[in-house]
Amino acid sequence: MNSLHTKSAFFNRAKSCQIVPNRAIFLNRHARNSNTPLFLGLRRCLALALAVLGINYLATAGGLPASTPASVVRDEAAGQHLANEIRSSMPAENMERSGVLVIKSGKNKTQISVRCQVKLHDATWETDYQAADTPAAGAERLIIIHSTNGPSQYLYARAPKPGAALPEPAPLSPGQLDAPFAGSDFSLSDLGLEFLHWPGQCQLFPGEMRKGQPCYLLESANSRKEGIARVKSSIDKESLGPIYAEAYDAEGKKIKEFSLDSMKKDARGRYNVKEMEIDNIKLNSTTDLIFDILKSQ
Repeated sequence: MNSLHTKSAFFNRAKSCQIVPNRAIFLNRHARNSNTPLFLGLRRCLALALAVLGINYLATAGGLPASTPASVVRDEAAGQHLANEIRSSMPAENMERSGVLVIKSGKNKTQISVRCQVKLHDATWETDYQAADTPAAGAERLIIIHSTNGPSQYLYARAPKPGAALPEPAPLSPGQLDAPFAGSDFSLSDLGLEFLHWPGQCQLFPGEMRKGQPCYLLESANSRKEGIARVKSSIDKESLGPIYAEAYDAEGKKIKEFSLDSMKKDARGRYNVKEMEIDNIKLNSTTDLIFDILKSQ
């Protein structure tokens, strides 16, 4: 969010560019093995990161929003368990997706070619986002290194001008993760689903139906005074990928909204994200991330 649908992590389950369905359904009983593009690049997307967007709000931000029913049951232990399962689910295979970022602000519309690669290692995996240059800005690259038992690492590079070569990606500090990716409404932390690493995680019962799918409800919160302080996300029960999320500031104002607009199951039983959207209410702009056909490697 400006803190990638997901819409990556808005949204990399924004961790990667696909979601593998899970045989286990109830989060407190079983571990899952599933993935998404950006939201586990937004799942971890849209992440988004769809990229992507809530938590122990009573403890850290002063209460639930007015839209939350008073009868909702809050379970912090279940929330921590669910968030841990999502962020620790390793993609099943290497993959590559290409697509386009469509950025709309007022009467202006910009399209930027993007590529998303997921590379597996022994105990970690990385999601590599590359955005082509435009007449006004140089190319950008974001590498998010995920671990099953630790925080994500972010490496970033931007070419100094259109047509110039990308420098070697360098590590980012937490304070730099709210920067937008390629001038879009996806922040770097959106694409990494960084809200799943926040200290406050609370599952809300009952869940809800969203886009025809049964979903868990998860609130993630931190103690920030600026930017996004709370994210409320709808987690698809089968894939464990975020399919909708709302992001709020410390005063409870909604500033971002993420949605998976199209997700299809292929012949191998994998969920392929086709399109993610993130609305930046604060800036009155919208970014769509539209993918082409999934390529396994």
